[in-house]
Amino acid sequence: MEFQNLILVCLAAFFAGGMNSLAGGGSFITLPALLYTGISPVLANTSSAAVLLPGYLGSVLGFRKTFNSVDLRKLTPLLVLTSFFSVIGALTLINSTDEFFIKIIPWLILAATVLFIFNPSHDSDSYNSHSTLLQKIGLSFISAYGGYFNGGLGIALLSVLSISKSFTLKQMTAVKSLLSFLITLVSVTIFVINDFIVWSYFFYMVIFSIAGGFFGAKLTEFLPTIIVRRFIIIVGLTLSGSIFYINAL
Repeated sequence: MEFQNLILVCLAAFFAGGMNSLAGGGSFITLPALLYTGISPVLANTSSAAVLLPGYLGSVLGFRKTFNSVDLRKLTPLLVLTSFFSVIGALTLINSTDEFFIKIIPWLILAATVLFIFNPSHDSDSYNSHSTLLQKIGLSFISAYGGYFNGGLGIALLSVLSISKSFTLKQMTAVKSLLSFLITLVSVTIFVINDFIVWSYFFYMVIFSIAGGFFGAKLTEFLPTIIVRRFIIIVGLTLSGSIFYINAL
């Protein structure tokens, strides 16, 4: 483990934790940092998800009072659905070759970035009154996506949860955090069982990710979210474009 690589991944974890706390998109930072150290694409992706798991748990704990008002009859089917399809996504990933993953990853990053661009701000309590069935179908795909690639997961979940009137705005944000944690927990558990985590950087990155999340939460008090969103969009477009270029060489 080279010292300069350790510094790089720790800084990446710090900024990723802060970004996830502010607006999401932390994987756009940790994934390329791990790739730079020479870790294979699939292992970089699985290790990135593992590093960001504690941050998702912190978000869930932060919404514990909100969950008291959430109807369990609406939430339970979503938890079951999410768990099942995240397993499918994670198993698909560990059976993917690095060559396949590096080809599909720029498309996934681009899709997550585009979704981030067009995702509504959720600053109002207006919702689309489409069927709950459509929401569950969308959640199935997003859960499998999250098990395979964690980038942009929270953004995608918010978009799917906003399809119906199942939850209020605050409840929807809390449920998004819970589903993000569950998808990541299930997938990381599969990665650990199958020895798909690079442990050499893990504990260092977790510490810096938690610190970054705490710093990001404090930063929300005076930093406009729009600035963070624009930064994430630039990073996402640049990263996907760079990998497209490398793949074309």
